[in-house]
Amino acid sequence: MFWNYCKIAFRNLWKNKFTAVINIGGLAISLASFFIILLYLNYELSYDQWDPSLKAVYRVSQQSDNGFANNQAPIPLASLLQQHLPEIIAYTHIQPSGEHDMLVSQGDKKIYQKDLVMADSSFLQVFPYHLVAGNAATALQEPSSALISATVSHKLFGNSDPIGKVIMLFNQIPFTVTGVIQAAETPSHLHAEVVLRDPFLARNSGWGNLSYVTYIRLRDALPVAQLEDKVNRTYYEDHVRKGKETYASFLQTGHTPSLMIDAVKDIHNFPRFGSSPFHTTLILFLLAALLLLSGALNSSNLSLVKTLKRSREVGVRKVLGSSRKQILSQFLLEVTLQCSISLVLALLLCVLVLPLFNNTFGLSLSFFRQMQSYAVLWQSAGALLLIILISGLYPALIFSGQGAAKVLKGHLTMGITGRRFSHSLIVVQFAVSVFFIISVLVMEQQMQYMRHKDIGFNGAQVVQIEATQNTREDNFEQTRAKLLRIPGVQYVSKSTAIPGSNEVDTVTYNFRYAGNDKPMVSVRVSTDYFVTLGIKVLTGRLFATNHPEDFDNTAIINETAAKSLGVQDPVGSQIRFAGCDSVPYQIVGVVKDFQVQGFESRVRPTLYSTSNGHCSFQSGGALLVKVNTADLDKTIGSINQLWETVEPGFPLRYSFLDQNFQQLFSSYTRVQYIIRVFTIISILISVMGLLALTVYITEQRTKEIGIRKVLGASVGGIVALLSKDFLKLVIMGIIVASPVAYYLLQQWLKDFAYRVSISWYMFALAAAGALLITIVTVGFQAVKAAIADPVKSLKVD
Repeated sequence: MFWNYCKIAFRNLWKNKFTAVINIGGLAISLASFFIILLYLNYELSYDQWDPSLKAVYRVSQQSDNGFANNQAPIPLASLLQQHLPEIIAYTHIQPSGEHDMLVSQGDKKIYQKDLVMADSSFLQVFPYHLVAGNAATALQEPSSALISATVSHKLFGNSDPIGKVIMLFNQIPFTVTGVIQAAETPSHLHAEVVLRDPFLARNSGWGNLSYVTYIRLRDALPVAQLEDKVNRTYYEDHVRKGKETYASFLQTGHTPSLMIDAVKDIHNFPRFGSSPFHTTLILFLLAALLLLSGALNSSNLSLVKTLKRSREVGVRKVLGSSRKQILSQFLLEVTLQCSISLVLALLLCVLVLPLFNNTFGLSLSFFRQMQSYAVLWQSAGALLLIILISGLYPALIFSGQGAAKVLKGHLTMGITGRRFSHSLIVVQFAVSVFFIISVLVMEQQMQYMRHKDIGFNGAQVVQIEATQNTREDNFEQTRAKLLRIPGVQYVSKSTAIPGSNEVDTVTYNFRYAGNDKPMVSVRVSTDYFVTLGIKVLTGRLFATNHPEDFDNTAIINETAAKSLGVQDPVGSQIRFAGCDSVPYQIVGVVKDFQVQGFESRVRPTLYSTSNGHCSFQSGGALLVKVNTADLDKTIGSINQLWETVEPGFPLRYSFLDQNFQQLFSSYTRVQYIIRVFTIISILISVMGLLALTVYITEQRTKEIGIRKVLGASVGGIVALLSKDFLKLVIMGIIVASPVAYYLLQQWLKDFAYRVSISWYMFALAAAGALLITIVTVGFQAVKAAIADPVKSLKVD
């Protein structure tokens, strides 16, 4: 019986090739899109799952009363907590370099390496990396020991054994390789290509050192809220409390808990502070699910249409004794067969498209490797089962529920319920397509806005040069003088906060102005910084070499900072670091606001100064060189030659500031690209389904069309007759999609501090596009039917 059902299923597929191709093709494209985004979702959710013990590892950060945190904590904090909380069995302090390149060398081989971690000897007790070479128990016990990944080992040592060999950091600090780190099976928020035993940690381990990230490991995992309460009470009772004030009273007076806890497993996707990429991942997944639903609904509608062509088959089967259950099973088997063919095609599409997706998102997803995961397999199987039910269950019930006598007379129809169901599917399909069209229009406008909005500075032909601290600090003036001698170099400056950098320091300090404390970002710059970037001064003046006081005692603030001070003109007034006995700065100028981060962040109140003589030492950043030459390659070549004398052994690393700033939009550009693809797919599915339905309806109404033509109906009238019902359904789809799209896109735009408003014309364009697609699709088939010979139409059985 089963094989007989299979033969009938293949026979019907071959008989209805046009409908089958549309059905299977639409489902295959939808499934492929869904599977790729499903792999991406599981990849994101797999962060820090590479060892079960990571569930009991937490990051401890310090936050201020205004709720600001920077993921760092004082050095002695972890030791204090371990002394009073028996749940803590280990802790470690680290300084990750992140995306910042660090020069690592071995002999003549020099590489700039990202993801370098300075750590203490307890690093492997908290992060249980496995070593493919070396002993994990002793690998970081000796001073100046180092762990390297297999990738770094191959770069520096080729195929030879690296254990016991010496590598150099910045050509100055030697470290002995004591282990090779095995690559983690899942991604991690902490990328560790090189782990170095920190030689500087013991020199400055006081409570004022906030330059390290602290992690603790518990004996057993605890809820974050419970652990946070424990550490804050301990920290307050044993370090913060002055007098007899209780912790509860401390909080009641308006203070916030000083410490913040993040579970390591949640840091990447659900951090307590900072942005998360999971929002973007979830948006893509929901859109892919919406696209899959559109494909399934299209399949269901086409399946419903096919049942009406097989009325006599149902009648004959029922007369011969087939039960409703048998007919239902046969139809569901046919739907399952179509979905299975779509699945095979979808898998082939995934294999072909996944490399492009990896390249777009900078990932290394492997379809077959990740599909070995039980979670992904079950998710995919569940999605396929759901598609089969959506595509075939209702049509199968209609197919099997008709009476034998009725269908043998040719009276098998959808009925009112069936027509409503079919029309509802068309409405939902076009609602999905309209939603995607509106989304593309809004995203395009937002991206254009970000690309063309005045960012407040001119980054064209400004070269960002990475330099060592010695070059940026002690030797800056000599380096600047040398660079200015190169033809084409116009200005040279430096800053601790480079616009467009992924590592902009957003730590705020309290500054005291007129007796009130105001939080501001502090940035160290050189005198020509604002001139280099073409930043306009609104009032007062810029730093200048003919003002000796600028090298120590003056400051410039941006207009946002000026507004926060609440005065019309702050030039000439004094401001100082709160909480220390520093000499006050005199404000000499206010500059126009300019973007340092992307448009998802508002410009922060910022104070610019030129020295480190006031309360805090700030370094980092880079040099900025403004070039004004048509022969850019020659100028860069001259800078490269000079750099060999400025920093011997340190190859020149440079980039262009305007390009770096545009890179901040890359994640949004990738989402925009994916949604463009989804929009095209959604429209194609809707068009294919609409075309198949139009073919069926024109076939059903062939005699009617012939009679109308004999009675004098025009081609236009017949086209309008066949098109109006579809146009009504599309208009309903537009009405359904518009408020949903408006709400969801408003939520998406909230990610941007500077954003466009959603205009009515975007909805009008989307509606016009959907109506045009419908008119062209239906009109083509309608015209074909309308111009047919009415004599032949009247002969149709």
